[in-house]
Amino acid sequence: MISNEIRDSLNQVCSVLSKYKVDCLLVGGTAVGFYGYQRISGISFVKPEVKSDLDFWYNPTIENFQNILKALNELGVDISELDKMVFDPHRTYLKIPMKNFHLDFLPQMIGLPSYVNSRKNARKEIIDNNEILVISLNDLIANKKAIGRGIDNDDLDYLNSLNK
Repeated sequence: MISNEIRDSLNQVCSVLSKYKVDCLLVGGTAVGFYGYQRISGISFVKPEVKSDLDFWYNPTIENFQNILKALNELGVDISELDKMVFDPHRTYLKIPMKNFHLDFLPQMIGLPSYVNSRKNARKEIIDNNEILVISLNDLIANKKAIGRGIDNDDLDYLNSLNK
């Protein structure tokens, strides 16, 4: 289960992502929360005022990237510089600071072969009438193992216990 602060931020973002048909999966620490493990976001150690870090793995197509830009624009993000970017399906990572949360859009995930395969395994969740796809438990574990940071190893202890 996720906290109310994360739920509010996620709701705000997911309603706009849905509106613009952004094809993405929720990943990272917030995805871990959907599997029952609550922890403080890693960004909170750097910026204590930021309560949540929402990470999305997006289908890295030019059309989907354009949909992300439309959604960000509606969220109040100045996309004038982003609009000028040359899209690269392997390198176009977006890190977007918002007032109370941080957004990351990732075109690739370490340890996972393809977005399309992981999307097939994703878990559908409904948050206050907004549908969201959450990375599968097995894909989340594979990604956390491949990254191997301290915070990821803590997540793995819990996630692996679910697989037993």
